[in-house]
Amino acid sequence: MHCKGVRFTQLSEPEDVLAAMPGVVYRAVPLRTGAFHASITSFDLGGIVFQTGECTPLIALAATGPDTVAVQLPLEGLETLILNGRAVPPRVVGLYGAGGTLERANPRAARYAVLLLPLNVAEALLSPPSDSPLLRSGAQDLMQAHPHSWERAAELARAAAATADADPRAFDGEEPRRSLRASLLHAVHELIAGPEGDERPRIIRASPARRRIVLAADEYLRAEPARPIYTEDLCGVLGVSAARLAEAFHATFGVSPHRFLKLRRLAMARASLRSHDGPAPLVKSVALSHGFWHLGQFAHDYRALYGEAPSDTLARARRLTPDDDMAPGQARDAGDVP
Repeated sequence: MHCKGVRFTQLSEPEDVLAAMPGVVYRAVPLRTGAFHASITSFDLGGIVFQTGECTPLIALAATGPDTVAVQLPLEGLETLILNGRAVPPRVVGLYGAGGTLERANPRAARYAVLLLPLNVAEALLSPPSDSPLLRSGAQDLMQAHPHSWERAAELARAAAATADADPRAFDGEEPRRSLRASLLHAVHELIAGPEGDERPRIIRASPARRRIVLAADEYLRAEPARPIYTEDLCGVLGVSAARLAEAFHATFGVSPHRFLKLRRLAMARASLRSHDGPAPLVKSVALSHGFWHLGQFAHDYRALYGEAPSDTLARARRLTPDDDMAPGQARDAGDVP
């Protein structure tokens, strides 16, 4: 549903989150078997966007665009949430300057709020401290806000979402949107600068070394999609020990490097199966082009993660029956990918 001031988006694919978050680059894979689900409520507030949402467990790598900054407020699911390689403490806030990156893992369903602003108005609208990551290109930090400031911002986010759910037309008028905009900007300013007369919130530092390892591994995987990549390959390419590689992935995503590689390659294969560009591919060719040489194991792992066969994904994307996925005259036998 899309009203004048609010848009409601329901998603069944992690990668579709990209289109729902303006100014953000987003790559994600589900962490649990079965169907993925995310819902996003977006408020258009005069040049800035405020979103509240929830999603099933996933691993995500995201980055703000060169002209966008973001303030993120995790609301629920904090018990197991990992942001930028750190377990999330109470009252955490994520600050992302233009080009700032985010690595996230939520093994449980999570709810969040995020304020997205153009870079050229962020300083004027939020009045952040001069050394805030919001004002530095490529910067990001986690911050533990003051209890009163965090509770005020969280309650405002929940109230806005509840009002929109109860009455989707509540923000059609300009005045309700102006009021919500002013309240959000004031609440976020207090989050990042602290209440007037109080000390600044505490910054929670992440490990740059771990993050570099994880990001470099993902870049290498995307550059070599057809090559079966194993832990020892990454150790050689990245110049780190197996123990250091495992530590980086467990700290950042709560999974082993092997598990991450499998999830990312399955997600890349699914994106190819769902693509509408060009002739419909064979499932076998998609599997091989993403490093899966054991076709039966690929089909098993794919179904375990996504709750459907690869051919079902392709058929739905192309509006074909599953058997149409095979080449003319090709018989389905035990060696075919279901």
